Amino acid sequence: MNLKYVLIAITAFAIQLPASAQTINSKIEIQGTSRYVDITGLSAKEQNGLISLYVEFSNSDREDQEAYYRVHWLDENGFPVWQNEAWKPVMVHGHIKEKVIIVSPTAKARDFKIQFSAQANRATDNDQ
Repeated sequence: MNLKYVLIAITAFAIQLPASAQTINSKIEIQGTSRYVDITGLSAKEQNGLISLYVEFSNSDREDQEAYYRVHWLDENGFPVWQNEAWKPVMVHGHIKEKVIIVSPTAKARDFKIQFSAQANRATDNDQ
């Protein structure tokens, strides 16, 4: 996904979000340091009162890699509106971009934060 289009999508959605949550980096909380898998695209839109997220995971390795994500759904003031979700796995095949669609569970959600972890392929201190 072209970064230009990602930024346009985030900017269009940001009109309805608090000013403090308008960039891709502000929406993603990375757990550890991933060696191969990253979130390289994010767009969001509101449809029928629910938020739909389009998340793109990219694998820079030739081997298949598993990553995990979960979403914290927030109201307009940044407070949780839904219970903590379980971690969800996503398999990203070698040198492939995998797109995932995530829909908010309630119309009370006006904002979100994505937690991301790629435990099995984390970079270690020896790699850096």
